[in-house]
Formats: sequence, C-alpha cells, structure tokens
Amino acid sequence: MEEYKKTGYLDYDFKMFHLKDTVEKEYSYHYHDFDKVIIFIGGRVNYMIEGKNYELNPYDIVFVNRGEIHKPEVDFSVSYERYVFYISPEFLENYGTEDYGLRSCFEKAKREKSNVIRISAIRNTKLMQKLRELETAFSQKEYAAALYERLLFLQFIIDLNRACLEDKADYEHSAAYDKKIVDILEYINAHLYEELSIDGIAAAFFLSKYHMMRRFKEETGYTMHQYITEKRILAARDMILNGMPATKAGLECGFKDYSTFLRAFKNRLNRNPSEL
Repeated sequence: MEEYKKTGYLDYDFKMFHLKDTVEKEYSYHYHDFDKVIIFIGGRVNYMIEGKNYELNPYDIVFVNRGEIHKPEVDFSVSYERYVFYISPEFLENYGTEDYGLRSCFEKAKREKSNVIRISAIRNTKLMQKLRELETAFSQKEYAAALYERLLFLQFIIDLNRACLEDKADYEHSAAYDKKIVDILEYINAHLYEELSIDGIAAAFFLSKYHMMRRFKEETGYTMHQYITEKRILAARDMILNGMPATKAGLECGFKDYSTFLRAFKNRLNRNPSEL
C-alpha cells in the first residue's frame, strides 16, 4: 500500500521560494507540519486541498494550514510560477498578543471554509511591494540580512492579515468537491479524539463502506485509515510539544496502546516523541 508522508522539513522560522516549473513533474498528495502560503503568479493549475479542487487565477493567494493534505495538478504546457512561504506556526504565535494574532489569516480561511483568496488590484498593493523587497533581501544578503529579512517578512504577514481581516480579500467558494467526502473529512477532524471506525463513519453518512472508501481515496489520495492516523499523529505531536507526556497524548488521540502509537509516530515523523 502506498504511504503518504509529511514532506518539506522546516529548520527555520520561515522560508521563501520563487519557483518556476517548466519541466513536467509528478506531484503527490502530502502535508507539512508548518503553515504554507502560496502566491500564484501564472500557469494552469488546480490546487487540491482536503478534498476541494481550486482552479487558480493569477495572483490568487493559497493558505495551506499545517497538516492539511494537498497537491497541485499542473498543465505543464504553461510555466507554473509562484512564490511559496513555509512558516513555523510557533514563530507566528510568538509574535502574537492578546490584541492580534499573526495566524488570523489562516484561522479565517478555516472559518470561511476556503483556502484561496483574491485581492483586487493586488499588484499595486503594499503586500506585493513587500514581497518584492523580501525577494531582493533574500538574494542580496547585505549587512544584518537575517534581521532585515525577518522585519520585512513580519511586515508582509501583517499586511496579509490586514487584507484578510479588513475584508479586502474575496474568499473563493467555487471550488469543485464531493460534498459528502468533505463532510466526512470535517466529521473525522471533529471526532479525532473519539472512537472512529470505517463502519461507524459509513453508517453515520448512510453510505456503502466500500463505495465510501473508494471515493475517499479518489478525492484525497489517502485511505481513510491513513488519513485518520496522520491527523491523530499531528494532534498528539502538538499535545507533546505543549507539555503532555507522550503516553497520555497517544491515548488521548485514539491509539489503543503506547506501542501502537510509538510505531505510528516514528513511521510518520521519522523520530520518536522524545526527540521533539
């Protein structure tokens, strides 16, 4: 059985890439343990995120929360160009206060149930100006470059949050998706800490178990068992990072015993809980 795992390890608070793909390559479903922002510049791309299929327009901004399963489907007859940010959630949380949180743009995307926003006349906004300044700073590496990059990035993420929170952004709600599968995804994520079985989910949605499993794999790239396990591992990881003992975190997240949890954790994250 094919395994889908976490990709793109992040050793810094944030990373920025300006990518142009002109040679055909295969993208597979995957997830990250960090947040991701994509500013799509050009190409013909459909972005698949948690069962939804977004047809991207130039200068769309895509939010991928940590742990969300995603992949692009690309027509390589046209160059696929985009800016990509990998962002540590802890980094954004450390800069937040009671008055504001720098992850608000990600949280609003979840509330809106949309991973894609469109900002009118975005090319003339402060947001794009900061993006260009960031790219220059990353390429030139002048005096105090790391500090300057951090300052520019914080300005960029503040402007991005302002655009989202001040209703300057339109959330894309025309994504194509199988409503039943998206409802099942939401159900699984809402009941991760409870007993979950394939038979029980099928009964809850009045579906044939085998039809449901086949459609789920087609729409997400994961088997239902893989998906539930991945989500539980990520939830347990967050609990451990917040100080909960690994034995308790595994049980809290639905694993029957610690040895099963330990084996799954190491298989998915390539490390033991004690190494976090």
